Amino acid sequence: MSIGCAAGAIALHGYVADRTAHRTVLSNADLVLGTAFPLVAALVLVYQPRSRVGWVLLSTALTGPYLLATQYAALALVPGQAGLPGQAVATWFAVWGYVPYMVLWGLVPLLFPDGRLPSARWRRVAAVLIALIACHLTARMLSPTSTDVSRELMNPLAVDGATWLLYTTVITAYLIMLGGGLAGLVAVVTRLRRSAGVERARLQWLVAGMVGLVGATLVGLLLEGSSDSDGLSMGVGMLLLVAAIGAGAIRHRLFDIGAALSRTVVYGLLTAFLLFAYAATVASAGALIPGQRIAYGVLAVAALVAAAARDQVQRFVDRLLFGSARDPYAVLAVLQGRLDLATGPIDALAQLAEGVRGALKVPYVAIHPADERLMTIETGAPVDAVERAALHARSERVGTLVVGRRHPADEFNGAERAMFDDVARRAGDLLDAAATQHDLRRSRDRLVAAREEERRRLRRDLHDSIGPQLAAMAMQLDSLTDGLEERADPAAAKAALIRDRLRGTVREIRHVVENLRPPALDDGGLTVALGQLVAPFAPIVALDLSDGSADGQPGSQPGGTLPAATEVAAYRIVAEAVTNAVRHSACERCTVHVRQEPPWLVVEVVDDGVGLAADAVPGVGLQSIRERAGEVGGRLEVRRAAEGRGTVVRARLPLGERRAA
Repeated sequence: MSIGCAAGAIALHGYVADRTAHRTVLSNADLVLGTAFPLVAALVLVYQPRSRVGWVLLSTALTGPYLLATQYAALALVPGQAGLPGQAVATWFAVWGYVPYMVLWGLVPLLFPDGRLPSARWRRVAAVLIALIACHLTARMLSPTSTDVSRELMNPLAVDGATWLLYTTVITAYLIMLGGGLAGLVAVVTRLRRSAGVERARLQWLVAGMVGLVGATLVGLLLEGSSDSDGLSMGVGMLLLVAAIGAGAIRHRLFDIGAALSRTVVYGLLTAFLLFAYAATVASAGALIPGQRIAYGVLAVAALVAAAARDQVQRFVDRLLFGSARDPYAVLAVLQGRLDLATGPIDALAQLAEGVRGALKVPYVAIHPADERLMTIETGAPVDAVERAALHARSERVGTLVVGRRHPADEFNGAERAMFDDVARRAGDLLDAAATQHDLRRSRDRLVAAREEERRRLRRDLHDSIGPQLAAMAMQLDSLTDGLEERADPAAAKAALIRDRLRGTVREIRHVVENLRPPALDDGGLTVALGQLVAPFAPIVALDLSDGSADGQPGSQPGGTLPAATEVAAYRIVAEAVTNAVRHSACERCTVHVRQEPPWLVVEVVDDGVGLAADAVPGVGLQSIRERAGEVGGRLEVRRAAEGRGTVVRARLPLGERRAA
């Protein structure tokens, strides 16, 4: 409909221009807005029906009826054609129907390419722009002003004497164009610096279109002066803009727009510098020196300066558009900072992959270890076009670094490939360290497990064999002592001494048995043992096993029981944490939570006491349970409760042998 109305407007414009001496305007930019933009909006909605950008662009379909209304209103300037049906309404519509310009300028840069604002903080900016557009539209509808098609045609619904409405329309128009343009520029640059892959390609198309619009408009002004009243140059720029928006939304992979955009901006800036230098020289020195030969000399010097500054300008533009993605040395500095904060080789590899993806703005980075015991490290969404680099350590291949291209046609330059080689060397060393750490962890886990199993065997032997035998011997000595005392035998005293020492030995053996392994663990498992542990502290301390352990028993898991070392570590950690809470925190409530989160057994002790002081120094008990968690390959966290009162002791202990991750 908009295209048909635009065609009708062209026909009416020709009819009116031939039959009146009054000048009427039909802007080429308006024609592009009323034909090309609705067509692109329709194509975007066909490919992406839910695209908010497409629906905002579709508002330009109002431009076609607006153009037809302006030319129909202009018929009043033709003798005998005034007072036609609906001409007053058409004239009124011709006063404010250009509003799609405001919508396009104010909202599309904020929403492109995915229809969402850059962040929640931009909602206020969008709301202010929408309010300004609504205010401008309302004021324009009632202001005493003329139409754009002809100054002879006045607003038929104008409020007489309301000149303040004119000021309102002018002020809001400037706020929308300047404020909206600045906000859109900031939004696009913000997205560009943190985007990657498809989103980056689409944004680069939008920036290319905006550069084309500005460039075409400036060229038109330079070549035609201020007489470009029909908007030919701006029409060409609008055509470039809508083509770029359409390509960005539908065919963003047409070719590598990033490199083309960067070079276009650089050469545009250098050209503008040369033109400015030439114009300034002619204006200032040309009137003083005959022949203006100095202008050519200054232009030559300016050209040399521009050539020398080309690399610096290119780096500045690349940093503006791509962040540090095109500066390998800056990327390496960022990566080194991330690696310094890593807690181990695996964490360092994850930081390395994430750092490469974020700094270079690539869509995907992965590190594939050759050792099957180590997990693959991935970040981003996989793409088809990738670069691969072998990872080596000690002359052996230990894995592969995979980096996705920003665009299928966007190959990495020499500096970036050299940076990949450096990253590959670091990743190779980290993979080798991770494999060594994994071997050490497995050895430690096996030693701890073997120790606990041996303790379990020793406790069983002492409890079931040696202990009962010694107790029986003590009973026999007791009978012997009684017989000797009845006969007043002097050996009775020695027998009593041996009996008492034997009883002391039995008590010491029982104490050793309990220290080797809590008896309740072997009698009923971790659940029963924890229940017996917290029972003396009731009602202050409660045991919560309701968060979904396997079969309702945290001490069991599908396929077998917990490792002996994990059971003991869990029991000792709960015992120490509960004791500390009851003795030192002045709590009214302490809850022990035990649940499985494979591959972890999670044990939490939460109290509502006074909590940890900011300058608290860990005591022997806290160090002891931290060591118990660490020796079985677990982790311990001690922090203040979320409510600000109380303490949370949280341990994650392995359910079995873990794969390095």
